[in-house]
Amino acid sequence: MGTGREPQATPSEERNAARLSARRTQILDAATSVFARLGYHGSRMDDIVQASGLSKGAIYWYFKSKEEIAVELVRRLLHDEEESLAGAPIAEGDAGARLSAMADDFSRSLQENPARAPLALELLSLGQRIPAIKKHFTEYHGTYVALLSDLLRAASGGAAPERQIKAGALALAAMVDGWALHEALITTPSGHRDGLGQAVGILVAGLRSYG
Repeated sequence: MGTGREPQATPSEERNAARLSARRTQILDAATSVFARLGYHGSRMDDIVQASGLSKGAIYWYFKSKEEIAVELVRRLLHDEEESLAGAPIAEGDAGARLSAMADDFSRSLQENPARAPLALELLSLGQRIPAIKKHFTEYHGTYVALLSDLLRAASGGAAPERQIKAGALALAAMVDGWALHEALITTPSGHRDGLGQAVGILVAGLRSYG
């Protein structure tokens, strides 16, 4: 009879898995730099090959096309965002402050890494014609809005009705997307790192006013 345990990977298998993961990361990092510099449509697989320092055969062993690389980059981007959203249990007293801090951190990260917003928007826009990217974003958006709803529900202290909580979560998600679009398209930096956090505070105050 079986033990019910998963078979343990051998040291050799673990080293091989680590090497494969490192190689994929090397390729994706190279693609990120190429897409940021040339744009998705302006780049070629040969550009990624050159930036990675690997052979063309090695690149095609891991990814069959530029589109496949873009899908994986979006998956990784959204996974990282989802991981960063996961935190300690939400307490009523600090939910509003946490929301404002999250907004300010997001705004700060866009200003400290100017290529982030344009690259993310370009990759996500590919979801209009690449179903896998649309699927990744749709799943992430559902998780994201649910978390915002939890935070807004706690921040309002139970004052706001559920329909307003859900509407507020969608509005907040749109505010964040709009802020990223602003940072991507406006050539003169706004310099107001706390602007998004202040907007979040206004939204939270409005929900609390229902009490």
